[in-house]
Amino acid sequence: MDISKIRGDFMIYVTDDEESIRDILKEALTTAGYQVETYPTADEGLARVKDSPPHLVLSDIRMPGMTGIQFLGKVKELSSDIEFIIMTSHANLETAVEGMKLGAFDYIYKPFESLTSVVTTCDRAIERVYMKLENEQLLEELASKNQLLATVNQRIAQENKEIQLVNGLMQKLAQTVDPDGVLQTLLGALSGLISEKPVLFFKYLPAYNSLAVSLSSKIPIDGIKTVGITLEKYEMKEIPNLLMEPEKIVQLKELMSEVFKATEFYVIPFVHSNQPIGLIVCFEAVTNENLRRLIHSFLQITNVSFENAILATKIREMAIKDPLTGLYNRRYFNEKLEDEMNRSRRTRYPLSLIYLDIDHFKKYNDTNGHPMGDVIIKSVAQILQKTSRKTDIVARLGGEEFAILCPHTPGVGAAVKAEKVRLTVENTKFPNGEKQPMGKVSISLGVSEFPTMVGDAESLIRAADDALYKVKQGGRNRVCLGEPPTDFKPEFIPQSVPVGPGQKRGSGTGGSAA
Repeated sequence: MDISKIRGDFMIYVTDDEESIRDILKEALTTAGYQVETYPTADEGLARVKDSPPHLVLSDIRMPGMTGIQFLGKVKELSSDIEFIIMTSHANLETAVEGMKLGAFDYIYKPFESLTSVVTTCDRAIERVYMKLENEQLLEELASKNQLLATVNQRIAQENKEIQLVNGLMQKLAQTVDPDGVLQTLLGALSGLISEKPVLFFKYLPAYNSLAVSLSSKIPIDGIKTVGITLEKYEMKEIPNLLMEPEKIVQLKELMSEVFKATEFYVIPFVHSNQPIGLIVCFEAVTNENLRRLIHSFLQITNVSFENAILATKIREMAIKDPLTGLYNRRYFNEKLEDEMNRSRRTRYPLSLIYLDIDHFKKYNDTNGHPMGDVIIKSVAQILQKTSRKTDIVARLGGEEFAILCPHTPGVGAAVKAEKVRLTVENTKFPNGEKQPMGKVSISLGVSEFPTMVGDAESLIRAADDALYKVKQGGRNRVCLGEPPTDFKPEFIPQSVPVGPGQKRGSGTGGSAA
């Protein structure tokens, strides 16, 4: 995201006993757009933090009176949401690392290599603050939507004739956590209102300028997934208004008659964020006003649940995804690792793990700066996604470290995949890659397998990490398939999984495998 556009919304406090340092940082950060206040001692800075908490604190690690580490601890006691960046000399690196363990976001060296790098480091810290604030806002919106849902429910429940139907729909929607599931629940409820007759959802596909059946009730969806109509005769700007008046869509009437033999039906637009996203078609002409009112009440309730499902999906994505790359994060990876180990035991198919990191990444970061380093990390992440199956679990474990969990895959198959990934990265032209120690951006990979190599999740990780270490010791930019410990006995013999032509279990992956 582009932090430069919103820097003015964030406050940074700078504490340093050198006036020149305070003045330099204030000028650089203010010029960048931030609000900045400076203080010569940690005590004064802490007093100001208590009075008016900032979003970020920059503090020298060596301060008279209260030390920078003590200052960090007291700030974190006041609020864990305040980010903290330590300024240190090379001689104080160990103390800086201690600060990172206590919750500091990062550290920067004095004298500064460049003020641009200082601003960039602050940008990354503020980006984290922004993501936390955005998450809180999503949670508030979710709570607000839930409150609205409760209000709607209370109003509808006043109609005694309808209370049982409304509560039934509410209970089903409460058990549904994804948007499509919400719509499917609505279709089933509407079918119940019209004597169990079919109900369809035609999704609007802007990229294809068409409507296509995506969900159905009382008609098997597999047989009608290709059913739809084109809207090419209409201009794109006309279509939203057209979908709000679906009775004007002649092609829909023709399709219902020719494909479904339905001459009477009732069409309702489904709206999200003030835009129609599709049409609900009931296979009955609904003329009774009370029934129409009930149907539209169902739509109103469902629309709130639909928005809640979208918000909940966003929150779930934020909880399990790495914000920089969009890959799964370490926490989700650890959860899935245990799940896949148990599944492997049930199915008797092998499970493999690929551990990898970017060679000499710190050198690249130091030479080109963190923004360019982020570009490399995102580019490698995209390669991992493109070269992986849908069943693979691709995660960023932190920094430049990644993992790929490969279900239903023997170690040799995972090593072949790892070599493919390695070659793809090696053959990709990255910005300033030629300045790297190896003349290019490259990766090193270690591979392990359950059950023939290890017996539990922790050992699977350790074996892959050990194989990766061997690659690092042997010169990097290679793949290493691990080996089982001496006298290791697998808990079961896995079922055979086909591998590439000419490959045998235990064989290498060509000249690049260690």
